Amino acid sequence: MKQGIAGEKGVARTQVLEFDQGIVVNLQLKAGKKIPRHHANCHVLVFVISGEVWFGVSDQRFHLKAGSFLHMNPYEEHDIEAIQDSSLLVIKTGSQTGCNLHA
Repeated sequence: MKQGIAGEKGVARTQVLEFDQGIVVNLQLKAGKKIPRHHANCHVLVFVISGEVWFGVSDQRFHLKAGSFLHMNPYEEHDIEAIQDSSLLVIKTGSQTGCNLHA
């Protein structure tokens, strides 16, 4: 398990698991923190463990709370803003899992 993977203050990424065609990362955000628009070159599944976030995907914006689950296709542009201190499980999977650890 890798901890404290390159992040800014109030944003923490911890690698939970790496497998043949995927990676699982715990992303923790303090309230008010944002991750700017970016994309991954693989399928991404996001599960909100705790807290609340605004999750922008393409031209839509979703209000996700604990227990929410979201799927994104490869190359979908997305951004995140924490409404409350939040913990997310980010699962990247597919043959293009060269996705780096950045959520």
